[in-house]
Amino acid sequence: MSAERSGSGSDPGSTATDDGGTNGEEAEQVGASTSSVDLQGQIELLEAENRRLRREYVRARQTKYRRTAVGLVIVGVLAIGGGVLFPVSQQVLFALGGSAVVAGILTYYLTPETFVAASLSETLVATVQESYERIRAELDLVGDPVYVPLSDGPLSDARLFLPQHHEHTIPAEDSLRETFVVTEEPDRRGVSLSPTGSGLLEEFQNATDLTALSDDEPEQIFEVLADGLVEQFELAERVSSTVEGDRRCVIAVSESAFGELEGLDHPITSFLGVGAAVTLGQPTRVEVRNTDAHDYVLECRWDVESDA
Repeated sequence: MSAERSGSGSDPGSTATDDGGTNGEEAEQVGASTSSVDLQGQIELLEAENRRLRREYVRARQTKYRRTAVGLVIVGVLAIGGGVLFPVSQQVLFALGGSAVVAGILTYYLTPETFVAASLSETLVATVQESYERIRAELDLVGDPVYVPLSDGPLSDARLFLPQHHEHTIPAEDSLRETFVVTEEPDRRGVSLSPTGSGLLEEFQNATDLTALSDDEPEQIFEVLADGLVEQFELAERVSSTVEGDRRCVIAVSESAFGELEGLDHPITSFLGVGAAVTLGQPTRVEVRNTDAHDYVLECRWDVESDA
């Protein structure tokens, strides 16, 4: 009887233990589910906040453009009014006023609807540069990059040649049109790429007639290219150039919009290299010589084939 009582008495304890374990597992599942729901809710809140900040950023930039447009229209109206009041300067004031009004109207209606953050552009540039560096490393291309103009193409047509050897010779134009330059002469082998600067220079030519520049005046050429980087593309805060000798120009760049300039075919160095190559008609090399915080000193040399 005692054995029976003992057996019947042990069953409730066992059941309680089982119930406790089941309840514990259920509690853990409920806690995990609650934690997952909370985490998902936080992610949704962050995504919503990110979208709100993007809208605010776009709205702020659009407001800046439109305030500029209103300011131009006001200046134009004041100039036209001044032309009415001062007949002596009427022609100049009317011309100024009309230009300001037209510029204001265009600025207002052509305000961009979307903006690309500089950090995103910098990331894209860095990704392309990393791909180029991997190609150079895997193919063992140790020569210095050279921007080579193509004689029978448009003014902005050029190639970025990555020589296989330090001591190299620029290959023939037909070979440069191929991506992988494999010739019988080892010193002419390498990789030929379309540089970033070709597209930029083509856009630049829509506003500037580079054909009017003489290859006998490199100072003027580099001044025009520097203005393009700052005024049209806004790739840098300041760019100044000084031609030293017959085939060398030192260029100072401040506040690059796309980060450090040391990488291969950076938009700034590429634009300068392609621009110099096609206007001077000579293979050109651009190298970063000095870096100080956000300021860079570049050396641009042309007719570098004779130095190889």
